[in-house]
Amino acid sequence: MKKIEFSVVIPLYNKVDSVNKTLESISAQRYTATEIIVIDDGSTDGSAEKVEQLNIPNLKLIKQTNQGVSAARNLGVSLANSPYIAFLDADDQWSPFFLAEMRDLILRFPQQQFFASHYQKVIEQGIYIDPKLAIQNAPPTGSILKNYFAVASQGDLPFMVSSCVITSCLFEQLGGFPVGEAMGEDQELFSRVALESQIVFSPLVLLLYHTDTESRACDRNIPQSILPFAARLLKKAQAQSIDSKLKQDILRHCGAHVCHLAKLNIQSGDYMVAKRLLKTDVCKLKPAHKLVYSLWAEFGLCTSQINAFVKSMRVSFNLHSK
Repeated sequence: MKKIEFSVVIPLYNKVDSVNKTLESISAQRYTATEIIVIDDGSTDGSAEKVEQLNIPNLKLIKQTNQGVSAARNLGVSLANSPYIAFLDADDQWSPFFLAEMRDLILRFPQQQFFASHYQKVIEQGIYIDPKLAIQNAPPTGSILKNYFAVASQGDLPFMVSSCVITSCLFEQLGGFPVGEAMGEDQELFSRVALESQIVFSPLVLLLYHTDTESRACDRNIPQSILPFAARLLKKAQAQSIDSKLKQDILRHCGAHVCHLAKLNIQSGDYMVAKRLLKTDVCKLKPAHKLVYSLWAEFGLCTSQINAFVKSMRVSFNLHSK
């Protein structure tokens, strides 16, 4: 039987407190990776030096000036020697059985080129949350995901970039990750795969996806408009050649994305931005979300205005009482 070889590509940017655990999770794999390629994207916190100190035999550390996560991943794939590429972000960890399961999926579905597993969120130290997936009765041995967009529009993403494997051929065919886009670059790749190929999915939880670590792009800058991946999907959905059912699922997926952005802006206090986002046409396809977030934004806006009025009155009273 031909040995399945994996190259693990890790983009690294200022993850000095987490990269060690990430690399330990690779070393603990029951099925060994052929090579580990770490692309340091201009870290300034000593992350690259920490990786060098670990002295892992099959690890290559490549340094580049800061160009973003997409450029880092694309460079890593271009340097990979294995036909199968596994991505792992420098703040996530694999289960010891991740690569073994990916190998088994490849052997069970030899004609496919994209493989992924379920995951669990880590929101803070010791607190784990299961994603809400719109997948029922998934075979434990893996299966073809029938409609990625339908699943993604009804719950959380079924997998993360750190829980997927792609052939280098398919990655090159799809053009890799979009350079210059700080967020949504992973969903861009997933969307292209879903439109051009098939996705083999394992319901086994084989990744710890951290939302509690340093320098997360989505925490630094909350988007105030639709992300490029969704804008491109909306254009594709208008093509007359696309299947009507698929079109509706894509539009609903984009609606869920816009509603999620509205939620993030509400949580950060940008109520007017949230209200503007919720006026986007595709939000109509997620009526419950649109209603809840619209009421939430309106309540937040009214509360902030009342607080501002009370504060101004107090200032005025204090001035007149002197």
